Amino acid sequence: MLNWIKFITAFLLALGIAIFILVFYNANKPYATVGEKSSEVAVSSGKLATAERSEAYNGTTSLVTVYGKDEAGKEKAVFISTDKGEVVGEVALADGISPDKAIEAVKKELKVEKILHVTLGLEEDHPIWEVAFRSENGKLNYVYVFFENGQWWKRILNL
Repeated sequence: MLNWIKFITAFLLALGIAIFILVFYNANKPYATVGEKSSEVAVSSGKLATAERSEAYNGTTSLVTVYGKDEAGKEKAVFISTDKGEVVGEVALADGISPDKAIEAVKKELKVEKILHVTLGLEEDHPIWEVAFRSENGKLNYVYVFFENGQWWKRILNL
């Protein structure tokens, strides 16, 4: 009887792990597919020679930001619309502030407990850094900082 209990327990544990892996894989598949397609669009349009990574940005419009290098070897970010699948903007990373500088700009004025992410996006034809973080009281906050100069654009605090 004890062997049956061990077998059933091991079987249910293995089944649970398999279901967890299957759900996680299927949940991540659309994100990975959009990232791959956006990287292909950035390279095929001639904006980038090589695409290194991509990340999703969901502001007023949904974009995928593809990072890479152009023909001259300069690091660039290209913004690809998820709706149309075409390039809607580009920026040379040397022309603006780094993600670390965006975090520093936020930390100067607000108390940050944990940075959740820093994403480069495009709002109203201006590249911006979206800094998402948890404050000391555990509330979710979004701060948008202009890429060019590190000035604040918009704040969404205490969600």
